[in-house]
Amino acid sequence: MLEAVLKLAEASGCDELACLGDITGYDRRFYNYHFIKSASQCISLIRSNCRWVVAGNHDLFAANRLPSWSNGYNYPEQWFQMAPSARRGASKGLVWSFEGEDPNDLGEEEISYLNTIPEYVILSEIKATLLLSHYVCPDFTGSTTLYIEKHRHLKELWKFMSHHKIMFSFSGHSHKPVAYFSHHGPIPFLRAVHPVPNDRIFLGHEMTMILLPPLTGGNGRTSFSVLDTDTGMLYLKHEKIT
Repeated sequence: MLEAVLKLAEASGCDELACLGDITGYDRRFYNYHFIKSASQCISLIRSNCRWVVAGNHDLFAANRLPSWSNGYNYPEQWFQMAPSARRGASKGLVWSFEGEDPNDLGEEEISYLNTIPEYVILSEIKATLLLSHYVCPDFTGSTTLYIEKHRHLKELWKFMSHHKIMFSFSGHSHKPVAYFSHHGPIPFLRAVHPVPNDRIFLGHEMTMILLPPLTGGNGRTSFSVLDTDTGMLYLKHEKIT
């Protein structure tokens, strides 16, 4: 699926590519790729093709690396030596315990690479400053089990974006088949994030958070997103891989 998306990105005329994390793993309870996956080959493809890469929670787990932005959770010593059930119990379910994680084929050099990936990237060399991360501040890597549902869950993100003069935040992690967004400011909705009703959206001129659909979707469906930095249009592209 990654190889297919890279070809689609080239055919779409993308100048630069960014990877929003979770290169190395997935929960086998939700995906059935046990016999065809290779974390090693995925890392090789990402390193060869992507200018910007950020770490996801599965990448941190594969590298036995704790997040710098932990959303207030203090990890116990020997966290990675604990059994998944013990991790779940120690965190009271607030942190992913990776009970369904498959073994991977990573070598020492690839694990060293995973330890160098930043938890977020701020891009300021284009028209609007962008924030790239696997999930949303203050949980940039998506290591805790909290998903954005209420407006107060975005308070730290808006503060971070305002401090760094960031206009748009792009994240993944949510595993939704469509994109979701939230605008900064008073909005008469109860929910914090809202689905994008079609496959393209004009990002506008106010601070916006966008959750993008995953590259590896269910039933062979894969997605990637294209941002036109000249027009401010975001295009969501989907492909059925057989």
